[in-house]
Amino acid sequence: MAAFLELKEISKNYTIGSEQIWALRDLSFEVASGELICIIGKSGCGKTTLLRIIAGLEKQTSGEIILNGQALKDTGRERGMVFQEPRLFPWLTLEENIAFGIKGRMSRELNYKTVADLMEMVGLTGFARAWPSQLSGGMAQRAAIARALAVDPAILLLDEPFSALDALTRSKLLTDFLHLWQRTHKTCIHVTHDVNEALTLGQKIIILPSNPGRIGDVISLPFPYPRSLENPELRAIKERVLSQFFADFTD
Repeated sequence: MAAFLELKEISKNYTIGSEQIWALRDLSFEVASGELICIIGKSGCGKTTLLRIIAGLEKQTSGEIILNGQALKDTGRERGMVFQEPRLFPWLTLEENIAFGIKGRMSRELNYKTVADLMEMVGLTGFARAWPSQLSGGMAQRAAIARALAVDPAILLLDEPFSALDALTRSKLLTDFLHLWQRTHKTCIHVTHDVNEALTLGQKIIILPSNPGRIGDVISLPFPYPRSLENPELRAIKERVLSQFFADFTD
């Protein structure tokens, strides 16, 4: 598959006092159109920093990001981001939150249809007038995903969106998100620290060791969905990933 997103030698450092701290160092990889990749690493490896750089929320120290042949310089509607917390506006209803990014950009009728379609897609039909305080954690995160999709981004960036949820809700949302991705064919970069989550979702896993964050390994997962984590090949890949995690802890 041809590259849709290209990261070329991305580095990011911070100056703390008189010392330079490298969060990321010389990261290069490609993502094909419609591909779902998972970036995995332990806390502090630079996963979120990398995602924020792709989103344009932070500026890399060096390197270049190319999306669909164009260099990315700033934020843009071609990238949608879902954070660890839903970050819904408490003074807006569910439908108003989802419509926030498209308000005034289309007719009222098309706006209403877009929001209604998205609510149906993420399983929130019937909750249009609900306030964020009336939603469960899983429902709020579904709303956040719908809001990111409302602007029809070329690429969806997800920063551990299920990490704060209980195990049962998380398992259900993983399945629902996989179905959503298969339906929309969106290019997705999903950041997680959970190996099972990466094995369940990813077509490819990119492992980021820390100090500084860099490409440790890239593993393709050419397995059909849904996947069983009892699959011997997936279990072997899990051991491969975990061995790199443990090696990183002992560096």
